Amino acid sequence: MRRSLIVAVVSLIGLLAIATVASADHAWSAYHFPSDNLNPTVVDKTSSSLYDVTAGVQEWAALGTPIQPQITTAKKGDITVTEAFSPFWLGLARIFIDGDHITKGEVKLNTKLLDDYPAGAADHVLCQEIGHVLGLNHNRDGAQGGSPDDTCMNDQVNLFTTQYTSPNSHDTDQLNANYNHIDPSAGGDDGGGGGGCPPGKPDHPKCSASEASGHWVTVHVFWVD
Repeated sequence: MRRSLIVAVVSLIGLLAIATVASADHAWSAYHFPSDNLNPTVVDKTSSSLYDVTAGVQEWAALGTPIQPQITTAKKGDITVTEAFSPFWLGLARIFIDGDHITKGEVKLNTKLLDDYPAGAADHVLCQEIGHVLGLNHNRDGAQGGSPDDTCMNDQVNLFTTQYTSPNSHDTDQLNANYNHIDPSAGGDDGGGGGGCPPGKPDHPKCSASEASGHWVTVHVFWVD
């Protein structure tokens, strides 16, 4: 039976988490949207009936945390959700960083492969990749004796048998921890232009730990085994 394997492609940029998230346990480094952009807009460029991007975005906003993503009908936004194909992954999320700040994000969903999975798998992947773009790592609390692990941020589920399609209360706690401060400067550190990590190629030199601020970094890839 084919199983999905989520592999974190970890950048060492911003290795030390900021003080406001130091006590939390599934922030993705210190990456977060700046205080002057806590309503990042999401552009849905998918066409498959597998996805309800609007509902997925609203689910994260309904948590009531300071970060409130919202769907826009504009052609461009802070986060773009698109479809793409690779024989290697089901979905991926990338962020463009300026220092610790996320300035834009990208979610790619592999419709051709997700169509072979049971109903709910696409919702799980969509929910998790949006969570990553907002600054979350994987949430595996149940396995660690903590809160229930019934969250889309749990990367240790078998998509053929179980689909956790929503965030849970611990994800809420983590986002509150990530965004419980006012940034002294919304601009972050100065950085260069794009380039970036090619999707599905985490070993590419542009995905390495030496990549500087002002570049795309691959946050998480939802691999197919």
